[in-house]
Amino acid sequence: MKHTDYVKEFLLLVLLFGPMVYLALIWNGLPAEIPTNFNINGVADGVVNKREFLLLMIFLFFTNGMLYALFRYIPKRETWDEAPADFRMYMREYYRIRFRIHIYLAVFTAVVIFLISRSKEIFVEKWVFVGVGLLITSLGVFLRHLKPNYFVGVRTPWTLASDVIWTETHHMAGRLWLYAGIVIMVAGMFLPVISGVFLFIFAGMALAALPYIYSYRLFYKTQG
Repeated sequence: MKHTDYVKEFLLLVLLFGPMVYLALIWNGLPAEIPTNFNINGVADGVVNKREFLLLMIFLFFTNGMLYALFRYIPKRETWDEAPADFRMYMREYYRIRFRIHIYLAVFTAVVIFLISRSKEIFVEKWVFVGVGLLITSLGVFLRHLKPNYFVGVRTPWTLASDVIWTETHHMAGRLWLYAGIVIMVAGMFLPVISGVFLFIFAGMALAALPYIYSYRLFYKTQG
């Protein structure tokens, strides 16, 4: 049975790399200092340099790449127990969710780059963190109501072995992603660019590791 739709995977990779290709094409035309806010007199009172702006774009690219890897490779499964009709239904939902996530991030990133290239007034460093935090928050809400499946969610050996462990783990993961998204949105409004990026990297590791550890502990707790 075919497990991977390579045409759809190619389109997802286009969404993943497209904004960075766009940035590379216009990079030399960007000013050395990019205004992010103007006062009532029309004078820029907030700027980021190109290096800081590139760091923000790498941050968005890393976010998109992390989500691609999370859905595409973790974990891999060689055998499937579902009936063909159920399998096709899961695959359709699997790709629908992935396309929604990557379209959101690709369009959001491209719009930010476009506005900067046109010297439009924008709190670029703030909106980047708000946009990513909003996505993580929405994924947290989604995880809380996710039913057991082999395609989407916290797919550890222990959640796949027990519907109870799946449900408890996803309730925990949903709260974790929800709160982390809110923290990223709020903190991103006040933290410097570099501090905000490091906050997200730490949050990303926690979001991936803690549900995995939680499901492991639940499993061995049920074993006595």
